[in-house]
Parts: sequence; structure tokens; C-alpha cells
Amino acid sequence: MGLINLPEESINFFKCNLDEIFKSGNLAEGPWNKKLSDLLIDITSADVALPTNSNGAGMVALLNIFRYYYARTNVLIQSNTMYGVKTMVYSGGCSLSGFIPCQLETLMPSIQDVKVTIEQINQKERNKLVILLSHIGGIINPDIEEIAELCNNENIILLEDCAHSFGSTLYGKHSGLFGNAGVYSFYATKAIPAGEGGIVVTNDHVLGEMISSYSIYDRFEQKLEIGSNIRISEVQALLIYSVIKEYVHIVDNKQKMANLYITVCKELGIPFISQNENGQKGNHYKFTIYKAEMPIVEFLPKLKTITSAIYDYMIGVENPLADYHACLPIWYNQDNKVVDQVIKELKQSVH
Repeated sequence: MGLINLPEESINFFKCNLDEIFKSGNLAEGPWNKKLSDLLIDITSADVALPTNSNGAGMVALLNIFRYYYARTNVLIQSNTMYGVKTMVYSGGCSLSGFIPCQLETLMPSIQDVKVTIEQINQKERNKLVILLSHIGGIINPDIEEIAELCNNENIILLEDCAHSFGSTLYGKHSGLFGNAGVYSFYATKAIPAGEGGIVVTNDHVLGEMISSYSIYDRFEQKLEIGSNIRISEVQALLIYSVIKEYVHIVDNKQKMANLYITVCKELGIPFISQNENGQKGNHYKFTIYKAEMPIVEFLPKLKTITSAIYDYMIGVENPLADYHACLPIWYNQDNKVVDQVIKELKQSVH
């Protein structure tokens, strides 16, 4: 947590507007929640954007809605994702139908992985199915367009866990908008960090109205049978807004570090997951290197300056991916000495 830095512009904007909240006495359900929603719609072109108190709260709410109103009771998740995604399934009242394999080159499922997994499920059960996919490491799943088309053809709900991918695009389209809905995260360690908070995005207006009503127990129209409080306070909405308005600057800052890593990786023949090719524009949440032929510790024995793998465990299957990849430090405003040390260790390992 000590490595998390925010732009000075974000901090100053937050301070300049904080007193306004206390003077108004409007600590919840006020203008900053609306401004934050409008900012997300402007950035992503989503039709609906609803701030929530976390990525998980938004996802559990979506699962509850699809379970209760659309009889979508069964969920597939990918094997390489945060353990919390598994707990979201059960918290949403659903059953876990299985796990979709993931590829080392992306740390995500391919379209073929999704097809093979679906084929193992009979048609009756497919009609109850939700696929919950996680975009990993700062980029969008390269096959998400084909996966979304497959889900549409098979009448399967597709939800996108966008905890790693705020600001990331594939051929200009933002994560969260390929399937039925997606949820971002602004937790303290994420690419665009604001301590806590999430935002649900969707282009489905009916679903948007339902998730909005759900988030306040539907206490006004009183049409929903289910609901909870998944809102954020005005103070948190202001903080998230303050950080998001600088997201391009944050990503650009990290891109400069990524360029140094890219240069040395190409020079040394170290495979890495690119965030700027084949239509991708990533946010550099992680800079991931890998080696399919041998464990990464054998390939790069001198590399010690790393951050946590994504992930160092697998769910539902054995864990080969963590052994074959590593993540190089790439925090906003990271000290140049850290990058220099990483490059030194990479060169010592290869030479």
C-alpha cells in the first residue's frame, strides 16, 4: 500500500471540493455521485454507469438480478482470477457450474476455451447460464468480441469483471461493454486507485434501471422484490472522480516505464504481454513477462524485484500459470531506481 501514489492534481481537486460537501450537508445520494456517473458515461460511452461501494458489490447485485428475474442460476468463471470472484457467485445466490481454462500468453480464456467448456453443458443448463469473465492485467480479453457473439448466439448472459481494466479499450471499445454488463474497481491497488469503490456499466437500459433501483432497496418505486445498499458516499464519489479525471495522465506515466521494459525485453528475447498491439490500449495495471518452456525462476534466476503474480493460485484446476510468469513493478510515479534495478536483474539473468 505504501507504493500507491495519486496525482497532485487529483489531491488538490479533492481538497478544493471537499468543504462543499460538508457545507451542503448532503453526504449521500448527492451531486458527486451524479457527476461521477456522467464522467464515466462520457469516458466510456456507456449508456448507464452506476457508482457502487466496490466491484464485488456491483457484481453480486448483477448476479442477484439475473438469478431472481431471469432464472440465470448457474455461473461459469475462468480458472485464473481472484478467489473473490468465486465467492461473488455464491453471494449472488448462484451455483458454480465450472471453470474455463486460461492461456499463459494472455492469462485469460481463448474463444476455444470458452467453446469447449460450454459444449460440456447440456442445452437445458445453458439456458440458466451466466459466464463471468475477468479481464486480466490491464488489457481486455483479446477474444472478447467472439466470446460475446458466442454467448449471444447461445442465449448466455456475459458479465465482465473489469477490476483490472478501467480505461482499457479493444479497437476503441471500453471493457464492460461487450457483454450484458461490466463492473470496474477503484480499490487502492488497482491501475486507477481511489481506495475503494466500483462502477457498473451497461448499454442495457432495462438492466440499468434495475441495478439503480436495487442499489437503494428500490424504496421509491417499490417494484423490485430484491435490493440492497451498494451506494457510495459523496466523499468517496468525489475522491473517485478526482482520480478518474486524471486517468489518462496516470496511464501515460506508466507507459513511459513500460516502454523501458519493452525495450529490454525485446533486446533480451523475453516474452511479455503487450498492451498496445492488435487493437489493445491497456492501462498497464501489470507488466507481465512469461516463459512457456520453463518456470520463470529458472529462465530469469537473478530477477528478484517483482510484484505479485496474477495470480499465484488457480481456481478449480492445478496451478501452472503462476510458475511461468512474473510481473514487473509499474506503479504510478514509481521511482526510476526501481525500473533500473529490474532492468539490471533481467540483464544479469539472461547474460
